[in-house]
Amino acid sequence: MTLGVVTGAVTVGLCWAGVSLTGAGTAKEAAAAEEAQTRSAEATAADQPEETATPFSTDGTLTLQDAGAGLDAGEICSGTGGYSDIDFGTQVTVTDADGTLVAMGLLSLGEKTDAGCEFPFTVDDITPGSKFYTVEVSHRGGLTQTEEDLRAGSLAFSLGD
Repeated sequence: MTLGVVTGAVTVGLCWAGVSLTGAGTAKEAAAAEEAQTRSAEATAADQPEETATPFSTDGTLTLQDAGAGLDAGEICSGTGGYSDIDFGTQVTVTDADGTLVAMGLLSLGEKTDAGCEFPFTVDDITPGSKFYTVEVSHRGGLTQTEEDLRAGSLAFSLGD
């Protein structure tokens, strides 16, 4: 019986030693695999242009054609009559291809130009990644733009004759 106990103890000891040594190798391999995976994820993120991952801004103008009669160039103007909703503070919305609102801006003060009454605007924090976007001022119907167009800015919209 003593021989059986000694043989059992030796067998358990050898098994424990084998598992311990194998486990240490596996832990090192797992750590190396995790590090490689982290490096791969970082490399993939580095390959992606930062501008496509972060919100962006656009700007442009809305011109009310032939508006501001009797005003000199550079004077402040606003929409009248059927265009009375076009004025300083009027909302500019940007929706994505699914129709989800992704950003909002406001018209700035209108200024009389040769073309009419021109309202500059800026829209910040536009969520990137949509196939296209729709930009709408007030309730006047939206115009479709690509992300590239929005990123380039200097959008030019007009209303009126």
